[in-house]
Order: sequence, then structure tokens, then C-alpha cells
Amino acid sequence: MLIDLILMTLGIVLLIMGSNYFVNGVASIAQILKIPIIVIGLTIVAFATSAPEILVSIVAALNNESNLAVGNAIGSNTANIGLVLGLMASIKPISIDSKIHKKLMILLLLVSLSMIFPFWNNEISLFEGRLILLAFLLVMSWLISFSLKIHSEGDEASELSDSDYNIYSAPKAVLMLTIGLIVLTFGANLVVENAIKIAETLGVSQTIIGITLVAIGTSLPELSVSITSAIKGEYGLAIGNIIGSNIFNLLAVVGIATSIKEAVLPNNILSVHLMVMLILTLMIFIVTFRRNNTIKRYEGFGLLSMFCFYLTYIILQS
Repeated sequence: MLIDLILMTLGIVLLIMGSNYFVNGVASIAQILKIPIIVIGLTIVAFATSAPEILVSIVAALNNESNLAVGNAIGSNTANIGLVLGLMASIKPISIDSKIHKKLMILLLLVSLSMIFPFWNNEISLFEGRLILLAFLLVMSWLISFSLKIHSEGDEASELSDSDYNIYSAPKAVLMLTIGLIVLTFGANLVVENAIKIAETLGVSQTIIGITLVAIGTSLPELSVSITSAIKGEYGLAIGNIIGSNIFNLLAVVGIATSIKEAVLPNNILSVHLMVMLILTLMIFIVTFRRNNTIKRYEGFGLLSMFCFYLTYIILQS
């Protein structure tokens, strides 16, 4: 199992590297095509940091293991809020007073709550998967429209205008995009193949491996961006990235995987795992709309502690 764990870790490293190449390539092409930076911030950056989860979902579904992809999406969202956001707030209190973030937070809560329906019978059919994928396309259309409206009005556009990616010429951008996709695909294959082997060795379901090992690994891009932002005291892009990434995980990752192959899930997926994700999402929603709009240090530590307790519970149960 040690070799499987090492190979899965290598796959996660390749996913992170591939994501970096991918976002630089896509962002460069977007800039060359004169796409407004706010559109890049709300769509491409969030999509790029969800690229590991999306590639894992495609590979898992093609291997008839859609439940691994679904577990990865739920686990990644839980890790993004409990681990990433909790760690950020533990380092320094986070102010969430942006109108943009508030609108995205409403969208995330609605998307998260709507996922109760396909998860209700512990099975997501091909039809339900395709409905989720359709919802993703509609949300993408709304996000692009919303981004262009903000850009035209100049309303708070500066909040999401900072970028941590490099801009390259057209030939180099295409090369970066191609390399990124190749590395992402190879990394995703390594992650899925070895995650399945680890699950079989431990005698646990692939959904649980997706919720724990794979989810934490594929959340590392968000964790890296967020810790850097916390140290610099620049939270705008990181918060938008986490919210956007969580929306993409639920709609794109689950939608793509279950559009290819239906997912049969553990009995406690709704009562425990989805519920923990919903509770964490609701907690952040309440903080976003209360009077001082600030996640305090002790609240960040609370989020982090809740994630650690949840992870401990999964390990003990498994």
C-alpha cells in the first residue's frame, strides 16, 4: 500500500503542477482575446483550481468509479471551508464585505442545498447527472453575464482584479495549455488508479477515499493560494476562489462524473458527509451576512477543529 500511497501523492503533485500550467495558458489566451480580468477572476481561476477535481471525476467515471468523484467533490468543499478558510481565519481575521462575494455566497448556498435532492436515495442516476451538468452550464452563463455587468459598471471590479498568474504570448500560451492538460490527465490517472487500490487494501469504499485522501490532495491549490493571501493580508481573490471552486466542484465535478456513469453511494453520504458540508457552508453564509462581516480568529479555529473532528470520525468509522 505504501507504493500506492506514494504514486497517488505523485499524482496529486502532477495535478497541482498541471493546474498551474493550465491557468497560465488559459488566462494568457483570455487576455490576448481582451476578455475582462473580472471574468477571468470569477470563472477561469475558479475553474482552474477545480481542474484537479474535474479531471479526477472524468477519469474515475471512465473507470466506472463515479462514486470516487462524488466523494472527492463533497470532501473538497468540506476541506475548502473547514481546512482552507479555517486556517486563513486562524492566521488573521477575514473581512467579507464585498457585494460580489455576497452574491456568490447566495449562489453557493442555493447550489449546496439543491444537492440534497439527487443525494436523497444514495444514488445519482445518469438523468440526474445530466441535470446537474445542465445547471453548471446555466450557472457558468450567469457568472459570465454577471462578470461583464460588473466590468461595464466598474463596480468593485478592482476587488477581483489581482492575478497571481503570468501572461504569455499566444504560441507559449497554447503550449502551456497543452502541457497543463497532459500533466493533469496523467496526474488524474495516477490518483484514481492508486486511490482505488488503497480503498481495496483498507477495505473501505472509494467514496470515503475520495472524501479524505483525494479531496485533501486536490484542495492543495486552494490551500496554497489562501495561505499566501493570508500572510499578505490580501483575501479578496482567495475568498472568491474558494466560493467559486465549491460551486464548480458540486456542479461540474459531480455533473460530469454522473453524466458518464451513475454513482451508487454509501448509506451515510447524505446524513453525515453532505450534511457536514452543508453545515460548514451555512456557517460561512451566516458570517457573510451578519453585521460585522468578519470571520474572527476563534471562529476560524472552530472551522478548523470541526474539520479535524470530522476527519477523525471518518477514519475511526472506516
